[in-house]
Amino acid sequence: LYGSALGPSSLVAATVGSDGLYDTQLAETTVSFNGTPAPIIYTSATQVAAIVPYEITSTTPTSGPQTGQITVTATYQGESSTTIEKFIPLIMPSAPGLFTLDSTGQGQAATINQDGITLNTATTPAKVGDVISLYATGEGQTTPAGVDGKLAAPPYPKPNSSVSVIIGGTPAQVLYAGGAPGEVAGLMQINVQIPGGIQTGNAVPVVLQVVYACDVGGYGGTCSASSQAGVTISLAPGTSSTPGNMTGSWQFTAQSSIFGLSFSVTGQIAQIGNNVSGQLAISGTPCATSAAFN
Repeated sequence: LYGSALGPSSLVAATVGSDGLYDTQLAETTVSFNGTPAPIIYTSATQVAAIVPYEITSTTPTSGPQTGQITVTATYQGESSTTIEKFIPLIMPSAPGLFTLDSTGQGQAATINQDGITLNTATTPAKVGDVISLYATGEGQTTPAGVDGKLAAPPYPKPNSSVSVIIGGTPAQVLYAGGAPGEVAGLMQINVQIPGGIQTGNAVPVVLQVVYACDVGGYGGTCSASSQAGVTISLAPGTSSTPGNMTGSWQFTAQSSIFGLSFSVTGQIAQIGNNVSGQLAISGTPCATSAAFN
Protein backbone atom coordinates (compact mmCIF):
# COMPACT_ATOMS: atom_id res chain seq x y z
CA LEU A 1 0.00 0.00 0.00
CA TYR A 2 1.28 3.49 -0.88
CA GLY A 3 0.23 6.75 0.72
CA SER A 4 1.26 9.17 3.45
CA ALA A 5 1.31 8.93 7.24
CA LEU A 6 0.90 5.16 7.01
CA GLY A 7 3.60 4.41 9.58
CA PRO A 8 6.83 5.63 11.17
CA SER A 9 9.23 7.84 9.26
CA SER A 10 11.83 5.08 9.02
CA LEU A 11 10.99 1.63 7.68
CA VAL A 12 10.35 -1.05 10.31
CA ALA A 13 10.53 -4.73 9.30
CA ALA A 14 8.49 -7.37 11.07
CA THR A 15 9.82 -10.40 12.91
CA VAL A 16 8.04 -13.65 13.64
CA GLY A 17 6.19 -13.67 16.96
CA SER A 18 6.44 -16.23 19.75
CA ASP A 19 3.37 -17.94 18.26
CA GLY A 20 5.24 -18.56 15.00
CA LEU A 21 3.15 -16.04 13.06
CA TYR A 22 3.72 -12.62 11.57
CA ASP A 23 1.68 -10.16 13.64
CA THR A 24 -1.15 -8.00 12.33
CA GLN A 25 0.24 -4.92 14.10
CA LEU A 26 3.68 -3.42 13.57
CA ALA A 27 5.00 -0.12 14.96
CA GLU A 28 1.40 1.03 15.60
CA THR A 29 0.40 0.24 12.01
CA THR A 30 -2.47 -2.09 11.13
CA VAL A 31 -4.10 -3.01 7.82
CA SER A 32 -7.44 -4.77 7.39
CA PHE A 33 -9.38 -6.17 4.44
CA ASN A 34 -13.15 -6.11 4.99
CA GLY A 35 -12.35 -5.83 8.69
CA THR A 36 -10.01 -8.83 8.77
CA PRO A 37 -6.54 -7.88 10.07
CA ALA A 38 -3.68 -8.67 7.69
CA PRO A 39 -0.17 -9.85 8.60
CA ILE A 40 2.32 -7.02 8.05
CA ILE A 41 5.80 -7.53 6.61
CA TYR A 42 7.07 -3.96 6.94
CA THR A 43 5.76 -0.45 7.47
CA SER A 44 6.91 3.11 6.82
CA ALA A 45 5.40 6.54 6.36
CA THR A 46 4.76 6.07 2.63
CA GLN A 47 4.57 2.31 2.11
CA VAL A 48 3.21 -0.72 3.96
CA ALA A 49 3.56 -4.36 2.89
CA ALA A 50 0.70 -6.58 4.07
CA ILE A 51 -0.56 -10.01 3.04
CA VAL A 52 -4.18 -10.28 1.91
CA PRO A 53 -5.96 -12.62 4.38
CA TYR A 54 -7.30 -15.94 3.12
CA GLU A 55 -10.69 -15.00 4.61
CA ILE A 56 -11.15 -12.40 1.85
CA THR A 57 -12.87 -14.99 -0.34
CA SER A 58 -15.67 -15.42 2.20
CA THR A 59 -16.14 -11.73 3.12
CA THR A 60 -16.35 -10.20 -0.36
CA PRO A 61 -19.83 -9.70 -1.92
CA THR A 62 -20.44 -11.96 -4.92
CA SER A 63 -23.69 -10.39 -6.12
CA GLY A 64 -25.39 -7.02 -6.23
CA PRO A 65 -23.94 -3.54 -6.90
CA GLN A 66 -20.99 -4.14 -4.54
CA THR A 67 -19.88 -7.38 -6.19
CA GLY A 68 -16.16 -7.87 -5.76
CA GLN A 69 -15.63 -4.77 -3.65
CA ILE A 70 -13.41 -4.92 -0.59
CA THR A 71 -12.64 -2.25 1.98
CA VAL A 72 -8.96 -1.79 2.77
CA THR A 73 -8.23 0.20 5.91
CA ALA A 74 -4.78 1.31 7.09
CA THR A 75 -4.42 2.69 10.61
CA TYR A 76 -1.43 4.39 12.22
CA GLN A 77 -1.48 5.70 15.77
CA GLY A 78 -5.25 5.59 15.78
CA GLU A 79 -5.72 7.54 12.54
CA SER A 80 -7.34 5.56 9.73
CA SER A 81 -7.61 5.85 5.96
CA THR A 82 -9.87 3.69 3.82
CA THR A 83 -10.02 2.76 0.15
CA ILE A 84 -12.32 0.55 -1.91
CA GLU A 85 -10.71 -2.02 -4.20
CA LYS A 86 -12.09 -4.55 -6.65
CA PHE A 87 -11.64 -8.26 -6.03
CA ILE A 88 -13.79 -11.00 -7.54
CA PRO A 89 -13.02 -14.28 -5.75
CA LEU A 90 -15.39 -16.48 -7.73
CA ILE A 91 -13.73 -15.40 -10.97
CA MET A 92 -10.15 -14.96 -9.80
CA PRO A 93 -9.35 -17.22 -6.82
CA SER A 94 -5.76 -17.15 -7.99
CA ALA A 95 -3.85 -14.26 -9.60
CA PRO A 96 -0.16 -15.16 -9.77
CA GLY A 97 2.60 -12.58 -9.82
CA LEU A 98 6.33 -13.24 -10.02
CA PHE A 99 8.70 -11.37 -7.74
CA THR A 100 11.53 -9.46 -9.41
CA LEU A 101 14.92 -8.36 -8.15
CA ASP A 102 14.19 -4.63 -8.21
CA SER A 103 10.67 -5.02 -6.73
CA THR A 104 9.04 -3.31 -9.73
CA GLY A 105 7.40 -6.48 -11.06
CA GLN A 106 9.38 -6.11 -14.29
CA GLY A 107 12.74 -7.31 -15.57
CA GLN A 108 14.97 -9.87 -13.87
CA ALA A 109 12.98 -12.38 -11.84
CA ALA A 110 13.93 -13.02 -8.22
CA THR A 111 15.37 -16.44 -8.97
CA ILE A 112 17.82 -18.78 -7.24
CA ASN A 113 20.14 -20.83 -9.45
CA GLN A 114 20.61 -24.59 -9.26
CA ASP A 115 23.29 -24.35 -6.57
CA GLY A 116 20.64 -23.04 -4.19
CA ILE A 117 22.80 -20.03 -3.31
CA THR A 118 23.45 -17.63 -6.18
CA LEU A 119 20.89 -15.25 -7.63
CA ASN A 120 20.13 -15.60 -11.31
CA THR A 121 21.61 -12.49 -12.95
CA ALA A 122 23.42 -11.51 -16.13
CA THR A 123 26.75 -12.29 -14.41
CA THR A 124 25.49 -15.54 -12.85
CA PRO A 125 23.14 -17.04 -15.45
CA ALA A 126 21.61 -20.50 -15.47
CA LYS A 127 22.09 -23.08 -18.24
CA VAL A 128 19.71 -25.26 -20.22
CA GLY A 129 18.75 -28.24 -18.04
CA ASP A 130 19.37 -26.44 -14.75
CA VAL A 131 16.72 -26.43 -12.04
CA ILE A 132 15.96 -22.91 -10.80
CA SER A 133 13.64 -21.58 -8.09
CA LEU A 134 11.12 -18.86 -8.90
CA TYR A 135 9.09 -17.00 -6.28
CA ALA A 136 5.52 -15.79 -6.66
CA THR A 137 2.49 -14.51 -4.81
CA GLY A 138 -1.25 -14.74 -5.49
CA GLU A 139 -1.39 -18.53 -5.49
CA GLY A 140 -4.77 -18.58 -3.75
CA GLN A 141 -5.94 -21.15 -1.24
CA THR A 142 -3.79 -24.19 -0.55
CA THR A 143 -3.82 -27.72 0.82
CA PRO A 144 -3.33 -27.87 3.77
CA ALA A 145 -5.39 -24.70 4.07
CA GLY A 146 -3.36 -21.52 4.39
CA VAL A 147 -3.04 -19.79 7.76
CA ASP A 148 -2.48 -16.03 7.75
CA GLY A 149 1.05 -15.11 8.81
CA LYS A 150 2.23 -18.71 9.28
CA LEU A 151 5.68 -19.85 8.16
CA ALA A 152 5.75 -22.75 5.70
CA ALA A 153 6.71 -26.07 7.32
CA PRO A 154 6.18 -29.75 6.39
CA PRO A 155 3.78 -30.76 5.04
CA TYR A 156 4.30 -27.75 2.80
CA PRO A 157 1.08 -26.15 1.49
CA LYS A 158 0.43 -26.75 -2.21
CA PRO A 159 -1.81 -24.51 -4.32
CA ASN A 160 -5.26 -25.87 -5.11
CA SER A 161 -4.74 -24.74 -8.71
CA SER A 162 -2.45 -26.54 -11.16
CA VAL A 163 0.78 -24.70 -11.91
CA SER A 164 2.81 -24.51 -15.13
CA VAL A 165 5.75 -22.39 -16.29
CA ILE A 166 6.71 -21.17 -19.76
CA ILE A 167 10.37 -20.22 -20.30
CA GLY A 168 11.43 -18.69 -23.62
CA GLY A 169 8.07 -19.69 -25.09
CA THR A 170 8.57 -23.37 -24.21
CA PRO A 171 6.80 -25.33 -21.43
CA ALA A 172 9.16 -26.21 -18.60
CA GLN A 173 8.97 -29.14 -16.20
CA VAL A 174 7.67 -28.04 -12.79
CA LEU A 175 9.30 -30.17 -10.10
CA TYR A 176 7.75 -28.41 -7.10
CA ALA A 177 5.18 -25.70 -6.50
CA GLY A 178 4.22 -24.82 -2.95
CA GLY A 179 5.16 -22.98 0.19
CA ALA A 180 8.68 -21.61 0.34
CA PRO A 181 10.27 -23.42 3.32
CA GLY A 182 10.49 -21.16 6.35
CA GLU A 183 8.76 -18.26 4.60
CA VAL A 184 5.39 -16.69 5.26
CA ALA A 185 2.14 -18.06 3.81
CA GLY A 186 1.43 -16.38 0.50
CA LEU A 187 4.96 -16.79 -0.86
CA MET A 188 5.07 -19.66 -3.36
CA GLN A 189 8.29 -21.33 -4.52
CA ILE A 190 8.37 -22.99 -7.94
CA ASN A 191 11.29 -25.29 -8.79
CA VAL A 192 11.43 -25.67 -12.54
CA GLN A 193 13.85 -27.27 -15.01
CA ILE A 194 14.90 -25.08 -17.91
CA PRO A 195 13.87 -26.81 -21.17
CA GLY A 196 16.20 -27.46 -24.07
CA GLY A 197 16.12 -25.77 -27.46
CA ILE A 198 15.25 -22.30 -26.21
CA GLN A 199 16.85 -18.91 -26.70
CA THR A 200 19.61 -17.77 -24.36
CA GLY A 201 20.56 -14.30 -23.18
CA ASN A 202 20.04 -11.89 -20.31
CA ALA A 203 16.30 -11.41 -20.86
CA VAL A 204 14.64 -14.77 -21.52
CA PRO A 205 10.92 -14.36 -20.75
CA VAL A 206 9.31 -16.46 -18.02
CA VAL A 207 5.57 -16.77 -17.34
CA LEU A 208 3.77 -18.55 -14.51
CA GLN A 209 0.34 -19.96 -15.32
CA VAL A 210 -2.36 -21.44 -13.09
CA VAL A 211 -5.55 -23.34 -13.91
CA TYR A 212 -8.29 -23.64 -11.29
CA ALA A 213 -11.92 -24.66 -10.88
CA CYS A 214 -14.37 -21.80 -11.35
CA ASP A 215 -18.02 -20.97 -11.95
CA VAL A 216 -18.67 -20.19 -15.61
CA GLY A 217 -22.19 -18.93 -16.25
CA GLY A 218 -23.57 -20.95 -13.37
CA TYR A 219 -21.76 -24.11 -14.44
CA GLY A 220 -18.61 -25.65 -13.05
CA GLY A 221 -15.58 -25.20 -15.26
CA THR A 222 -11.95 -24.23 -15.29
CA CYS A 223 -10.31 -20.83 -15.60
CA SER A 224 -6.71 -19.75 -15.99
CA ALA A 225 -4.53 -16.81 -15.08
CA SER A 226 -0.96 -15.82 -15.89
CA SER A 227 1.72 -13.77 -14.19
CA GLN A 228 2.62 -10.33 -15.46
CA ALA A 229 4.47 -9.88 -18.75
CA GLY A 230 7.99 -8.49 -18.86
CA VAL A 231 9.64 -10.81 -16.31
CA THR A 232 12.84 -12.52 -17.43
CA ILE A 233 15.72 -14.77 -16.39
CA SER A 234 19.34 -14.91 -17.53
CA LEU A 235 20.33 -18.00 -19.48
CA ALA A 236 23.82 -18.82 -20.78
CA PRO A 237 24.57 -20.99 -23.84
CA GLY A 238 25.39 -24.61 -23.13
CA THR A 239 23.77 -27.34 -21.12
CA SER A 240 23.68 -28.08 -17.43
CA SER A 241 26.41 -30.21 -15.91
CA THR A 242 23.97 -31.58 -13.37
CA PRO A 243 25.74 -34.25 -11.28
CA GLY A 244 24.28 -37.70 -10.94
CA ASN A 245 23.06 -38.23 -14.48
CA MET A 246 22.69 -41.99 -15.00
CA THR A 247 22.79 -42.12 -18.80
CA GLY A 248 25.14 -44.85 -20.05
CA SER A 249 25.57 -48.60 -20.39
CA TRP A 250 26.83 -51.18 -17.95
CA GLN A 251 27.39 -54.91 -17.51
CA PHE A 252 27.46 -57.21 -14.50
CA THR A 253 28.62 -60.84 -14.58
CA ALA A 254 28.30 -63.33 -11.72
CA GLN A 255 28.96 -67.04 -11.20
CA SER A 256 28.24 -69.42 -8.33
CA SER A 257 29.85 -72.85 -7.99
CA ILE A 258 27.53 -73.76 -5.11
CA PHE A 259 24.21 -73.42 -6.92
CA GLY A 260 25.47 -73.97 -10.43
CA LEU A 261 24.36 -70.54 -11.57
CA SER A 262 26.02 -68.46 -14.25
CA PHE A 263 24.44 -65.29 -15.55
CA SER A 264 25.20 -61.95 -17.12
CA VAL A 265 23.18 -58.74 -16.84
CA THR A 266 23.62 -55.94 -19.36
CA GLY A 267 21.72 -52.70 -19.52
CA GLN A 268 21.21 -49.29 -21.05
CA ILE A 269 20.01 -46.36 -18.95
CA ALA A 270 18.88 -42.92 -20.07
CA GLN A 271 18.05 -40.05 -17.70
CA ILE A 272 16.09 -36.98 -18.76
CA GLY A 273 15.54 -34.65 -15.83
CA ASN A 274 14.25 -36.81 -12.99
CA ASN A 275 12.98 -39.55 -15.32
CA VAL A 276 15.09 -42.68 -15.74
CA SER A 277 14.35 -45.41 -18.29
CA GLY A 278 16.22 -48.30 -19.79
CA GLN A 279 16.46 -51.93 -20.86
CA LEU A 280 17.85 -54.89 -18.93
CA ALA A 281 18.89 -58.23 -20.42
CA ILE A 282 19.66 -61.30 -18.24
CA SER A 283 21.27 -64.34 -19.84
CA GLY A 284 22.80 -67.57 -18.61
CA THR A 285 21.85 -70.67 -16.64
CA PRO A 286 19.18 -71.51 -15.65
CA CYS A 287 17.17 -68.66 -17.13
CA ALA A 288 17.24 -65.78 -19.58
CA THR A 289 14.95 -62.79 -19.81
CA SER A 290 14.79 -59.09 -20.59
CA ALA A 291 12.74 -56.19 -19.29
CA ALA A 292 12.22 -52.48 -19.85
CA PHE A 293 11.77 -50.02 -17.00
CA ASN A 294 11.09 -46.34 -16.39
